[in-house]
Amino acid sequence: MNNTKIFLKNEEIMRKIIRAAELDKSSSIVWEIGAGDGRLTRFIAEAAKKVYAVEKDIFWLDAAKSRLSGFDNITFIQGDALKIDISDDVNRIISNLPYAISSPITERILYFMNKHQDSFAVLMYQKEFADRMLAFPGLHEYSMLSVFVQYLCTVEKIADVSRVNFKPMPEVDSSIVRLKPKNVEIDESFLGLSRLLFQHKNKNLYSAIIDSRHKLGIKSKEGIREKISGMDESLLNKKVFSLGIDDLFRVYTDLKKRKIW
Repeated sequence: MNNTKIFLKNEEIMRKIIRAAELDKSSSIVWEIGAGDGRLTRFIAEAAKKVYAVEKDIFWLDAAKSRLSGFDNITFIQGDALKIDISDDVNRIISNLPYAISSPITERILYFMNKHQDSFAVLMYQKEFADRMLAFPGLHEYSMLSVFVQYLCTVEKIADVSRVNFKPMPEVDSSIVRLKPKNVEIDESFLGLSRLLFQHKNKNLYSAIIDSRHKLGIKSKEGIREKISGMDESLLNKKVFSLGIDDLFRVYTDLKKRKIW
């Protein structure tokens, strides 16, 4: 996809996003990423206590300010959502996300929400990306993205949105997803091992470990085979993309005990 600004034009879908966000006029403080010309911002401001409308392009931000001049509960912020810290008072995050930043912005959002227990997000993604977030073990779409997102939050698809609802019309369909944090104690070492194994997602776990031996600090195949001797064969024989989060934690715990990770 190119960098052309794509706008959601269907107001009923905007209302669906607002309903999914469960906004409350007395308590909801929203961080909207990519406010554009303010068409979705208006619906948010009508239902929320306060809105931070973040937009990188000053042209569109000025358009939003003009469109929404009658609202006193909107703070307009010009800047890059990947660089601006989310305000600590925020408890809702809403966005029709630019597809190009889906991965890094999702990571920022999830880390923020994990520290803010009353927060959650309603986000529009490219459908293929959303399907990967929602995928379960054994599906082709199941990936490190699936593991990362599902480790940190519960994921729910609200609706699929056809490309005809956007202007200009993109080449792909979209999906609205709701993310609610699990408020886990994030184990970055676990995530690091999972990323390493998912570089070999189509191989069985045994082969993935063998092929990752150099990053595990072991030079020879014989050395790594000796180190993992006696591991649960039912796990070793599984394809990496069929390992659920509980399976991955079992692998992680075992490799730590063996001083491999």
